[in-house]
Amino acid sequence: MLDIQDFSIVLAARDHNPTMINPDFLRGSGVIPGDWELARPPVMSSQAVQIIFKNGIKIEAQPGSINFSQGIDTDSFKNIELPSLARRYAVTLPNLAYGGVGINPRRFVTFGDRTEQAHQYITETILARGSWQNFGTAPMQAGINLVYTLERCQLRIGISEARLQIPDREAIPAILFAGNFHYELTGESAEERLKHLHQALDNWQSDFATYQELIDGKFLAGSKGDSGSILSA
Repeated sequence: MLDIQDFSIVLAARDHNPTMINPDFLRGSGVIPGDWELARPPVMSSQAVQIIFKNGIKIEAQPGSINFSQGIDTDSFKNIELPSLARRYAVTLPNLAYGGVGINPRRFVTFGDRTEQAHQYITETILARGSWQNFGTAPMQAGINLVYTLERCQLRIGISEARLQIPDREAIPAILFAGNFHYELTGESAEERLKHLHQALDNWQSDFATYQELIDGKFLAGSKGDSGSILSA
């Protein structure tokens, strides 16, 4: 069974303008180290910017938000650069009207080549069976969105069928667990909102632990390593 994870941090600011984002600006302002190399030429327009580096970090900007993302090692957080990257970006542009922070872990859990098991996991393990599932000329596509209220923020989880594309292999059926820890930033001044932004970023390791506890301890409990389970590869 493959268990692939990625991570993103989104900063929302209603006056964010993507046209200001380019590799020279990011290097010159200290947001990224000077030795980061581009994986390919940036994609840039008045409405969207995408910059991908050889280390796997991707920066995507659009009006109102900027998204930092990377794949992660499931056994260690030592190579996660996004929280410090997002922090440097906010320090460089402190007067933007920051309104929210999203800390977004995602996991793809695969089922070997058994397409029906990804479908069965949602329709039989998460959902109760019923006649509503048998309608139309093909199996329905299943997905579910959940919202958990935590002391520090809301956690939203989207669970859906997916197909994971691995280089030089056919697409593999999987379940996607897409998490979003949503922090609203409050404060009358830019300084207050920036302080709350930093506080939200400081929670990223606790948020990851909460996400892993929910997925492994609740949704996948008893599935890994059980040769008779729906999740065995």
